[in-house]
Amino acid sequence: MPRNDMIDRRNFLAGSVAGVAGYALSGQAQGGPAGKKVRYGIVGTGNRGRNAHLRIVTRYVPEAEVVALCDTTKENLKPALEAAPGAKGYEDYKKMLASEPSLDAVIVVVPNFLHADVTVAALQAGKHVLVEKPMAIHLAEADRMIQAAEKNRRVLVVGQQSRYSLLYERMAKLIREGAIGELEYVYAALFRGDWNPASWRYKDPATGKETNWRFLTKTAGSALLEDGIHELDVIHWLVGAHPTRIQANGGNNVFKDRETIDNAGLLIDFSNGVRCTFGYTIFTPGVPNGRFTRLFGSKAEMTTEGSKGEAEIVIRPYRGQLERIPVPRLRPDEASFKEQAGGVDADVETLRLHKAFVASIVGNAPVFADGKVGRDAIHISLAAERSVRTGQVIPWTQEAGI
Repeated sequence: MPRNDMIDRRNFLAGSVAGVAGYALSGQAQGGPAGKKVRYGIVGTGNRGRNAHLRIVTRYVPEAEVVALCDTTKENLKPALEAAPGAKGYEDYKKMLASEPSLDAVIVVVPNFLHADVTVAALQAGKHVLVEKPMAIHLAEADRMIQAAEKNRRVLVVGQQSRYSLLYERMAKLIREGAIGELEYVYAALFRGDWNPASWRYKDPATGKETNWRFLTKTAGSALLEDGIHELDVIHWLVGAHPTRIQANGGNNVFKDRETIDNAGLLIDFSNGVRCTFGYTIFTPGVPNGRFTRLFGSKAEMTTEGSKGEAEIVIRPYRGQLERIPVPRLRPDEASFKEQAGGVDADVETLRLHKAFVASIVGNAPVFADGKVGRDAIHISLAAERSVRTGQVIPWTQEAGI
């Protein structure tokens, strides 16, 4: 699929800010088709499916109702059904789609390698789809998903929920307004701990052993697809242009008994001249300032400080006085929202993602985190993975086999 690498930065950013701002209106959507609630089916009721998506929808999205739940693991399905009284349970998503013709939408929260098949099946059944990130583990799969949405005239939203962050929205607006001059360089990192040990286990074809699905390339696609993808997607958004080439090195310095890497360093060149350095580890739990993004403009640096509840944007001019811009975590109409402590964060950005999804179904509101956003996000991570594996610089235009 050809791509135009040159994007006008101001139009790119203006559109992205408008997409987040549109949520302020979309949050007012009432009911579903013909004034009824949007009827949800959730495929995948593990940690993220149950403790984030299901929890948010049942508590904070009155415009929707969960009527069907599906998981191949009974230990995951049972507590999900207890949390959604009246919902029907299924162990086969195809059976769920066939048995629930009145479903309006399907939420796909399964291991990465299953995203494309479940999403396409739901779209072909006439359902709108919100699929967790990463959208897919290959670009060809993402294209198949986008084509199915277009052919069946259904909404496709990808779980790149950082696109609904008030903090990043404000940063995008400030960059567009020239608050740091022209953006020139990005220095960012994600230094975190290892994957959830209680994750679903898949039989490794090479060994025959039951293995955490995030340890295998076949099922996860890439460690950078599973995490790091949010940070890289936000950088792409803030830079306001497509990459031209991606170079990365990395490997398994600590977790040597798995396929997916435990560290990487990325160098990304963008078509507007901006360059980015991104560091990534998954063997560094609890390190101070393990997640950061520093944006260096021609006149000033922009970064963030504070906790989730009290974040602020800090602009440090190279000559002049430091400026602090507080950004609230919640909007006034989100005051009752409680984020989950421990485990999977039921984050407010995921709430906004669902509100926007419902609004796009009910009122044809524009989709911000659409299939194109999801495709570009996996493109960056997959190109970096290819560079790690081959030692080559990967041009953005090189899509074969990615």
